[in-house]
Amino acid sequence: VMIHGGDALAFAREKKIDVGEVLDFSANINPYGIHPTIVRALQEEITHLVHYPDVRYQRLREDIAKKVKVQPQEVFLANGAVAMLYHCIQAMGRPVHALLPVPSFLEYERAVQAVEGSKISYYEMDGDFQVKEDILTQIDHNIDVFILCNPNNPTGQVLSNEELGRILSRCEELSVYAIVDEAYADFIPREESAVMLGPKYNHMISVRTFSKGFGLAGARAGYIITNKELVKYIKKVSNPYMMNEMSRAITAAILNYDVQPVEHGTDFTIIKGALRDACGDKLIMAETDDRVPICLLRHIDENVDLQRLLINENILTCSGSEFEPLGKNFVRLRVPKISEAGKLIQAIKKVTL
Repeated sequence: VMIHGGDALAFAREKKIDVGEVLDFSANINPYGIHPTIVRALQEEITHLVHYPDVRYQRLREDIAKKVKVQPQEVFLANGAVAMLYHCIQAMGRPVHALLPVPSFLEYERAVQAVEGSKISYYEMDGDFQVKEDILTQIDHNIDVFILCNPNNPTGQVLSNEELGRILSRCEELSVYAIVDEAYADFIPREESAVMLGPKYNHMISVRTFSKGFGLAGARAGYIITNKELVKYIKKVSNPYMMNEMSRAITAAILNYDVQPVEHGTDFTIIKGALRDACGDKLIMAETDDRVPICLLRHIDENVDLQRLLINENILTCSGSEFEPLGKNFVRLRVPKISEAGKLIQAIKKVTL
């Protein structure tokens, strides 16, 4: 089962075709790949691998803190967003009752269920897959932690900081921890990120990763922004080497050179517009922020396996069946770069005939 996407090699072997014939839009990484600045940083860092990493990561935490306007003690470095989600839940030191909007990333459920005795309640988004004002009534004294993906996976929708602020204020009022997974936030300007709200809320935990925007899923590099007391608890449930030296070098390069994936936003906007036009009468694209290179497609016939139709065109996507409560007539699609867009659009047109 392809939970995180990115299985093009196995697919090519199974079909006995060259992997170059496969268009993999299942993994939600930046289609433009790794920035040359990061490649140079990795090349320069190779000789340092003989040394153990600095377990304090002091300079790097200071650089991140300066960038997002928090204190270094409020920054925790880790090997990717998934690990951080598990650590955040474990750091609470007891079973929790979590509220999760759905459809969303499957690992939220798994992170909560990893702590024995924990419970999950679900906020089911309606047909436009938006978190609305009624979420505030579901965040009550029975909830310990609320987990939100913003921008959302699988739709690519973005809550504004005004909307997010109302949710965070409700959580703060009730001492509910609000974990905001910002895995896709590098595709939007920094001033629209939840980290800009962090200093106002003691119960907000912003989870950031470089896997998506910077095409560095294999590096497993990311960080948490939260209050310093919770950082202390997270350290207790983690090991001292939470980031390897190569990942540290990558993070430093991104911060030092201010490399930003937002530069591709115009391309993604153009391609999403073209995809909408190609959907015809049988496919519907859920509401999405066009700057974010993921979207959710639905075939109007619930019996259609949309992922299978696209596989027949050698195009890999992520099935909606991996996102409760969606069905097989949905797929999550990572938007391609401009040079690959034509093939995808032709395939979309073909499956709607």
